[in-house]
Amino acid sequence: MKNRSLGTYNLIDEEGIKKSVERVLASDHSFHTYATPKGLKELRMQISTFLKSIGDQMGSYHDMLITSGSQQSINLAVYSLLKEGDSVLIEQPTYFGAMKVFEKKKVNLIGVDIQEEGINLKSLEEKIRKYHPKLIYVTPTFHNPTGYSWSEENRKEFLKIINQYDILVMEDDPYRLLNFTNICYKSLYELNQGKNVIYLGTFSKYISPSVNVGYILAQEDILRTIYSFKESFDLCTSLFLQYIVLDYLKNNDLLKIIKKRMVIYKKLLKKAEAFLEKEYKNNFLSYSKPKGGLFFHILFKQEVDHQVFEDGNRYYIDQNHDVETRINICSFLDEI
Repeated sequence: MKNRSLGTYNLIDEEGIKKSVERVLASDHSFHTYATPKGLKELRMQISTFLKSIGDQMGSYHDMLITSGSQQSINLAVYSLLKEGDSVLIEQPTYFGAMKVFEKKKVNLIGVDIQEEGINLKSLEEKIRKYHPKLIYVTPTFHNPTGYSWSEENRKEFLKIINQYDILVMEDDPYRLLNFTNICYKSLYELNQGKNVIYLGTFSKYISPSVNVGYILAQEDILRTIYSFKESFDLCTSLFLQYIVLDYLKNNDLLKIIKKRMVIYKKLLKKAEAFLEKEYKNNFLSYSKPKGGLFFHILFKQEVDHQVFEDGNRYYIDQNHDVETRINICSFLDEI
């Protein structure tokens, strides 16, 4: 039986990727040396150009470091900036991959509930005062596993609080262009002009999970610290993959491609909701209404069927969430 919480993670432009691979192989690029740990200058410049093309004023390529995807970005930030016993605030529920990194680092995790319009600001400030956290980890745009996106008001109030207490925020943003709405959600990094925010971006959800290239944007002192850790961690992100992403961005209108894909993603969302309503009509209490991304969150009346859905306890610090799970809309790709 298919697990509806998992599945492929995006619609892949196979032809475009193959053409980029062929052009890179036929080029005169040298693969006889390592690249700088910061990443190819040409790629960082191209990403900055791409961000500006979609309306982002996200700073200069000088403020950017290339990584092997968001998971490595999280690891680099956590291991270079935190020490064992530091307090970290995280949304509840949240992305389980980030939780695993924090747990291995043995930091003190404190949960803050999220609602449809964003993080619970009252609870956030109470826990800041009580625990004095070193870092706050959030996914404000098309959150995994709920699909929620913070309102502009919630974002601005959140930034007022973190600026007041001078706390560092790690903003994970892998799904931002997978938008079911007509709202343009500004990143915390942009809204705060880079202050107190580490921004994590990736192309794995836009180009392909196999072309695993991401990037970090941060203020100079923070980026310098992360850079020094990466220098000893893997020396550099795959030069071959960096050239593929560079070529793909140069030769394709990625935003146009994603807009075409959104027609299919919306069909997948309807298919997923119809499946839930038909197969589990009398067994669930509620489910979130995603504004974007690939997931939505479900609350059942009884324990989740783990043959069909993953364990919802993965998204929480505590283990009292046996009746919760998520649906990955891409698990229905072969049914539309």
